[in-house]
Amino acid sequence: MSPARLLASLLGLALFLGAGAPPARALTVAYWRMESDLDPSANGLRVANEVAGGSDLISLEAFVDLAANPNGTVPYTGASNLGSIGSTQQGGNRGINASAAWYAALDVSSITVEFWARTLESTAVLFRRSSGADGIVIQNPNALSVTYYVSDGAGGALPVTMSGLDNMDATWKHYAFSYDAASGVGTFYVDGTAVRTNDGPDGRPLVWGAPSQLEIGVLMDYASAFNGTMDEVRIDSAALPPGRFLDVVPEPAPAALLGLALAGLAGAHGLRRGDRRSTRR
Repeated sequence: MSPARLLASLLGLALFLGAGAPPARALTVAYWRMESDLDPSANGLRVANEVAGGSDLISLEAFVDLAANPNGTVPYTGASNLGSIGSTQQGGNRGINASAAWYAALDVSSITVEFWARTLESTAVLFRRSSGADGIVIQNPNALSVTYYVSDGAGGALPVTMSGLDNMDATWKHYAFSYDAASGVGTFYVDGTAVRTNDGPDGRPLVWGAPSQLEIGVLMDYASAFNGTMDEVRIDSAALPPGRFLDVVPEPAPAALLGLALAGLAGAHGLRRGDRRSTRR
Protein backbone atom coordinates (compact mmCIF):
# COMPACT_ATOMS: atom_id res chain seq x y z
CA MET A 1 0.00 0.00 0.00
CA SER A 2 1.35 3.44 -0.92
CA PRO A 3 1.98 6.01 1.85
CA ALA A 4 -0.90 8.15 0.52
CA ARG A 5 -3.38 5.27 0.61
CA LEU A 6 -2.11 4.22 4.05
CA LEU A 7 -2.59 7.77 5.38
CA ALA A 8 -6.13 7.89 3.99
CA SER A 9 -6.95 4.58 5.65
CA LEU A 10 -5.54 5.65 9.01
CA LEU A 11 -7.35 9.00 8.87
CA GLY A 12 -10.57 7.21 8.04
CA LEU A 13 -10.05 4.90 11.00
CA ALA A 14 -9.41 7.89 13.28
CA LEU A 15 -12.59 9.62 12.15
CA PHE A 16 -14.57 6.40 12.59
CA LEU A 17 -13.23 5.93 16.11
CA GLY A 18 -13.94 9.54 16.97
CA ALA A 19 -17.52 9.33 15.72
CA GLY A 20 -18.57 5.83 16.61
CA ALA A 21 -16.60 4.66 19.63
CA PRO A 22 -18.31 4.82 23.02
CA PRO A 23 -17.00 7.58 25.29
CA ALA A 24 -14.41 6.67 27.91
CA ARG A 25 -16.83 7.90 30.59
CA ALA A 26 -20.40 9.12 30.83
CA LEU A 27 -21.10 12.80 30.60
CA THR A 28 -20.38 14.38 33.97
CA VAL A 29 -22.86 17.20 34.58
CA ALA A 30 -21.56 18.35 38.00
CA TYR A 31 -18.46 17.68 40.10
CA TRP A 32 -17.45 19.48 43.29
CA ARG A 33 -14.10 18.21 44.58
CA MET A 34 -13.96 20.24 47.84
CA GLU A 35 -10.28 21.07 47.28
CA SER A 36 -10.21 24.85 47.82
CA ASP A 37 -12.36 27.83 48.77
CA LEU A 38 -12.82 30.44 46.04
CA ASP A 39 -14.49 32.90 48.45
CA PRO A 40 -11.92 35.06 50.27
CA SER A 41 -14.39 36.27 52.91
CA ALA A 42 -14.26 34.76 56.38
CA ASN A 43 -17.93 33.74 56.41
CA GLY A 44 -18.32 32.41 52.89
CA LEU A 45 -17.50 29.27 50.97
CA ARG A 46 -17.45 28.75 47.21
CA VAL A 47 -16.35 25.41 45.80
CA ALA A 48 -15.64 25.27 42.08
CA ASN A 49 -17.73 23.08 39.78
CA GLU A 50 -15.31 21.07 37.64
CA VAL A 51 -17.83 21.07 34.78
CA ALA A 52 -17.68 24.06 32.44
CA GLY A 53 -20.80 26.19 32.74
CA GLY A 54 -21.89 24.48 35.96
CA SER A 55 -22.76 26.38 39.12
CA ASP A 56 -20.35 26.54 42.03
CA LEU A 57 -21.32 25.18 45.44
CA ILE A 58 -21.92 28.01 47.93
CA SER A 59 -22.41 28.13 51.71
CA LEU A 60 -22.34 30.80 54.41
CA GLU A 61 -21.45 28.36 57.17
CA ALA A 62 -19.03 25.79 55.78
CA PHE A 63 -15.33 25.52 55.03
CA VAL A 64 -12.82 23.32 53.21
CA ASP A 65 -11.08 21.12 55.75
CA LEU A 66 -7.59 20.42 54.44
CA ALA A 67 -6.87 18.10 57.35
CA ALA A 68 -9.66 15.61 56.56
CA ASN A 69 -10.48 13.54 53.50
CA PRO A 70 -11.26 9.87 52.84
CA ASN A 71 -7.80 9.28 51.36
CA GLY A 72 -4.82 11.28 50.16
CA THR A 73 -5.97 10.41 46.66
CA VAL A 74 -9.41 9.98 45.13
CA PRO A 75 -10.18 6.25 45.36
CA TYR A 76 -10.59 4.47 42.00
CA THR A 77 -8.53 7.12 40.14
CA GLY A 78 -5.46 8.11 42.12
CA ALA A 79 -6.14 11.84 41.61
CA SER A 80 -4.87 13.98 44.48
CA ASN A 81 -7.38 14.69 47.25
CA LEU A 82 -6.51 17.63 49.47
CA GLY A 83 -9.61 18.19 51.57
CA SER A 84 -13.31 17.80 52.29
CA ILE A 85 -16.14 20.13 53.23
CA GLY A 86 -17.48 20.65 56.75
CA SER A 87 -19.63 23.04 58.78
CA THR A 88 -18.14 25.87 60.81
CA GLN A 89 -20.56 25.60 63.74
CA GLN A 90 -22.56 22.94 65.55
CA GLY A 91 -26.14 22.62 66.81
CA GLY A 92 -29.63 23.77 65.85
CA ASN A 93 -30.12 24.55 62.18
CA ARG A 94 -26.41 24.75 61.50
CA GLY A 95 -24.68 22.50 59.04
CA ILE A 96 -22.86 22.55 55.72
CA ASN A 97 -26.08 23.92 54.18
CA ALA A 98 -24.48 24.40 50.75
CA SER A 99 -26.33 24.91 47.49
CA ALA A 100 -25.65 25.21 43.77
CA ALA A 101 -27.91 27.15 41.43
CA TRP A 102 -29.94 25.22 38.86
CA TYR A 103 -28.68 24.85 35.31
CA ALA A 104 -30.29 22.88 32.51
CA ALA A 105 -27.69 20.09 32.30
CA LEU A 106 -28.80 18.83 35.75
CA ASP A 107 -32.21 17.72 34.40
CA VAL A 108 -31.14 14.26 33.26
CA SER A 109 -33.24 11.18 32.47
CA SER A 110 -30.75 8.70 33.95
CA ILE A 111 -28.30 9.51 36.70
CA THR A 112 -25.49 8.55 39.06
CA VAL A 113 -25.09 10.63 42.22
CA GLU A 114 -22.02 9.80 44.28
CA PHE A 115 -20.05 11.25 47.17
CA TRP A 116 -18.00 10.41 50.25
CA ALA A 117 -19.59 11.21 53.62
CA ARG A 118 -19.49 10.59 57.34
CA THR A 119 -21.72 11.97 60.12
CA LEU A 120 -23.15 11.36 63.56
CA GLU A 121 -26.29 13.33 62.67
CA SER A 122 -29.72 11.70 62.63
CA THR A 123 -31.84 14.17 60.62
CA ALA A 124 -29.51 15.59 57.97
CA VAL A 125 -30.15 15.72 54.22
CA LEU A 126 -27.00 14.70 52.40
CA PHE A 127 -28.22 15.43 48.86
CA ARG A 128 -31.40 17.08 47.61
CA ARG A 129 -32.58 18.33 44.25
CA SER A 130 -36.34 18.65 44.44
CA SER A 131 -39.03 21.29 44.17
CA GLY A 132 -41.58 19.03 45.85
CA ALA A 133 -42.87 15.79 44.36
CA ASP A 134 -39.96 15.39 41.94
CA GLY A 135 -36.21 14.90 41.78
CA ILE A 136 -33.98 13.03 44.24
CA VAL A 137 -33.49 13.25 48.01
CA ILE A 138 -30.88 11.29 50.04
CA GLN A 139 -31.38 11.74 53.79
CA ASN A 140 -31.79 10.24 57.30
CA PRO A 141 -28.20 9.21 58.17
CA ASN A 142 -29.18 6.69 60.89
CA ALA A 143 -31.44 4.83 58.44
CA LEU A 144 -30.18 6.23 55.18
CA SER A 145 -32.84 6.53 52.49
CA VAL A 146 -33.21 7.72 48.92
CA THR A 147 -36.45 8.89 47.33
CA TYR A 148 -36.60 9.51 43.60
CA TYR A 149 -39.42 10.34 41.21
CA VAL A 150 -39.91 8.74 37.81
CA SER A 151 -42.48 9.24 35.10
CA ASP A 152 -45.72 7.29 35.60
CA GLY A 153 -46.24 7.16 31.85
CA ALA A 154 -49.28 9.44 32.02
CA GLY A 155 -47.73 12.85 32.64
CA GLY A 156 -47.32 12.42 36.39
CA ALA A 157 -44.56 11.37 38.76
CA LEU A 158 -44.23 8.13 40.70
CA PRO A 159 -42.17 8.22 43.94
CA VAL A 160 -39.84 5.36 44.78
CA THR A 161 -38.24 5.11 48.24
CA MET A 162 -35.49 2.79 49.43
CA SER A 163 -34.78 3.11 53.15
CA GLY A 164 -32.58 1.54 55.83
CA LEU A 165 -29.63 1.60 53.44
CA ASP A 166 -26.94 2.35 56.03
CA ASN A 167 -26.40 3.59 59.57
CA MET A 168 -23.79 6.29 59.07
CA ASP A 169 -21.05 6.93 61.60
CA ALA A 170 -17.63 8.60 61.90
CA THR A 171 -16.11 6.38 59.19
CA TRP A 172 -15.79 7.75 55.66
CA LYS A 173 -17.89 5.73 53.20
CA HIS A 174 -18.57 6.09 49.51
CA TYR A 175 -22.28 6.37 48.66
CA ALA A 176 -23.79 6.19 45.20
CA PHE A 177 -27.29 6.12 43.75
CA SER A 178 -27.91 5.27 40.12
CA TYR A 179 -31.05 5.17 38.00
CA ASP A 180 -31.28 3.85 34.45
CA ALA A 181 -34.31 5.21 32.58
CA ALA A 182 -34.12 2.51 29.89
CA SER A 183 -34.41 -0.40 32.32
CA GLY A 184 -36.21 1.39 35.17
CA VAL A 185 -33.62 0.08 37.64
CA GLY A 186 -32.56 2.19 40.62
CA THR A 187 -29.66 0.99 42.80
CA PHE A 188 -28.00 2.29 45.95
CA TYR A 189 -24.37 1.42 46.69
CA VAL A 190 -22.26 1.63 49.84
CA ASP A 191 -18.51 1.39 49.22
CA GLY A 192 -19.18 -0.01 45.76
CA THR A 193 -21.53 -2.77 46.92
CA ALA A 194 -25.20 -2.71 45.90
CA VAL A 195 -27.32 -2.74 49.07
CA ARG A 196 -30.73 -2.19 47.49
CA THR A 197 -32.22 -2.33 43.98
CA ASN A 198 -35.65 -1.43 42.64
CA ASP A 199 -36.66 -2.69 39.20
CA GLY A 200 -39.42 -0.46 37.83
CA PRO A 201 -41.06 -0.18 34.40
CA ASP A 202 -38.77 0.27 31.42
CA GLY A 203 -38.47 3.59 29.66
CA ARG A 204 -39.41 5.87 32.56
CA PRO A 205 -37.15 8.94 32.90
CA LEU A 206 -36.56 10.84 36.12
CA VAL A 207 -39.02 13.67 36.73
CA TRP A 208 -37.78 17.17 37.52
CA GLY A 209 -40.28 19.88 38.41
CA ALA A 210 -39.65 23.61 38.46
CA PRO A 211 -35.96 24.55 38.22
CA SER A 212 -34.60 24.03 41.72
CA GLN A 213 -31.21 24.43 43.33
CA LEU A 214 -29.13 21.49 44.46
CA GLU A 215 -28.44 21.22 48.21
CA ILE A 216 -25.60 19.44 50.00
CA GLY A 217 -25.26 18.66 53.73
CA VAL A 218 -28.44 20.31 55.01
CA LEU A 219 -28.33 20.33 58.85
CA MET A 220 -25.14 18.28 58.62
CA ASP A 221 -22.95 19.87 61.29
CA TYR A 222 -19.70 18.57 62.70
CA ALA A 223 -18.97 16.28 65.63
CA SER A 224 -16.36 16.79 68.32
CA ALA A 225 -14.26 14.05 66.74
CA PHE A 226 -14.07 15.54 63.25
CA ASN A 227 -15.01 18.45 60.99
CA GLY A 228 -14.98 17.45 57.32
CA THR A 229 -18.09 15.43 56.48
CA MET A 230 -18.56 15.36 52.67
CA ASP A 231 -16.23 15.01 49.72
CA GLU A 232 -16.09 14.44 45.94
CA VAL A 233 -19.75 15.08 45.06
CA ARG A 234 -20.37 14.14 41.44
CA ILE A 235 -23.37 13.70 39.13
CA ASP A 236 -23.32 11.81 35.84
CA SER A 237 -26.03 11.53 33.21
CA ALA A 238 -25.97 7.72 33.11
CA ALA A 239 -26.29 4.80 35.51
CA LEU A 240 -22.66 3.90 36.14
CA PRO A 241 -21.44 0.52 37.44
CA PRO A 242 -19.18 0.56 40.53
CA GLY A 243 -16.06 0.22 38.41
CA ARG A 244 -16.81 3.62 36.86
CA PHE A 245 -17.47 5.55 40.08
CA LEU A 246 -15.39 8.74 40.17
CA ASP A 247 -13.91 7.74 36.83
CA VAL A 248 -12.24 10.88 35.52
CA VAL A 249 -10.47 9.49 32.44
CA PRO A 250 -11.21 11.94 29.59
CA GLU A 251 -12.65 10.85 26.27
CA PRO A 252 -10.01 10.75 23.48
CA ALA A 253 -10.31 13.88 21.36
CA PRO A 254 -10.32 13.69 17.53
CA ALA A 255 -6.95 15.49 17.54
CA ALA A 256 -5.46 12.74 19.66
CA LEU A 257 -6.86 10.13 17.30
CA LEU A 258 -5.35 12.02 14.37
CA GLY A 259 -2.01 11.97 16.18
CA LEU A 260 -2.28 8.21 16.53
CA ALA A 261 -3.00 7.93 12.82
CA LEU A 262 0.03 10.03 11.90
CA ALA A 263 2.19 8.03 14.29
CA GLY A 264 0.96 4.88 12.61
CA LEU A 265 1.83 6.33 9.21
CA ALA A 266 5.35 7.21 10.38
CA GLY A 267 5.83 3.72 11.77
CA ALA A 268 4.55 2.08 8.62
CA HIS A 269 6.76 4.32 6.48
CA GLY A 270 9.77 3.28 8.57
CA LEU A 271 8.91 -0.36 8.06
CA ARG A 272 8.65 0.14 4.29
CA ARG A 273 12.07 1.80 4.24
CA GLY A 274 13.46 -1.09 6.24
CA ASP A 275 11.92 -3.56 3.78
CA ARG A 276 13.54 -1.74 0.85
CA ARG A 277 16.92 -1.78 2.57
CA SER A 278 16.56 -5.51 3.19
CA THR A 279 15.68 -6.07 -0.49
CA ARG A 280 18.75 -4.14 -1.64
CA ARG A 281 20.97 -6.42 0.43
